[in-house]
Amino acid sequence: MRKGSLLVNIARGGLLDYEAVSYYLESGHLGGLGIDVAWTEPFDPDDPILKFSNVLITPHVAGVTEYSYRSMSKVVGDVAIQLHEGRPLTGIEFVN
Repeated sequence: MRKGSLLVNIARGGLLDYEAVSYYLESGHLGGLGIDVAWTEPFDPDDPILKFSNVLITPHVAGVTEYSYRSMSKVVGDVAIQLHEGRPLTGIEFVN
């Protein structure tokens, strides 16, 4: 990355090499870091990365919206009715 670049990770914490990010923040090569995911869960509030003034961490809550809660509630309600009536379940996906 070019000197002064801003690095943003909103996917998964493990995608970034922690030691490399720390090194390039310390050296000044990396202009800043914005994340809503962490290298470890739960996130360590004493993580040394947080000492940098050019690091911003926010909660990973992109899917938490009124619409998503309404949609999830409808699916749960529909499935409860299907179970109660002994009908086959629709509108859900089973994942193992």
